[in-house]
Amino acid sequence: MTLTKADRNILKLMQQDATITLSELAEQVGLSPSSAQRRLQKLREDKVILRDVSVVDPKKVGGAVSMLVEVELERDRPELLPPFQRWVTDTPEVQEAWGTSGRGDYTLVILAQSVEHFDALADRMMELNPNIRKFTTSVVLKTLKRGLIVPVE
Repeated sequence: MTLTKADRNILKLMQQDATITLSELAEQVGLSPSSAQRRLQKLREDKVILRDVSVVDPKKVGGAVSMLVEVELERDRPELLPPFQRWVTDTPEVQEAWGTSGRGDYTLVILAQSVEHFDALADRMMELNPNIRKFTTSVVLKTLKRGLIVPVE
């Protein structure tokens, strides 16, 4: 799909606030409401917009500790990789996960309710994934920026 200038503007606005009304969206991108609606629907159908979500402040729903976890796997056990990847995608505390180069094989962003909660989660991770050689955890002391906005030029 080739994105038009209007499509790009719609994406920018929707990433800032997905609750914007169709009338406001249309006005800001210079389209009629029906045209803006069609373009928005097409962006969703073509999976340019993957989903619309609400961003929740973790501290307001019970407190949270963010951890950056670098995981190193046993390289000679590739058959154990799919269970690890499933564990990552099925574990709600894992907010983000990347396959990485460098010291570890994967970096996980984990949001736990407490250090004790993380400790139990780490125990479960090791128990269910015997191909983990080791992991290193860094506790996030301060969040300077959090976001998922993709630059659209």
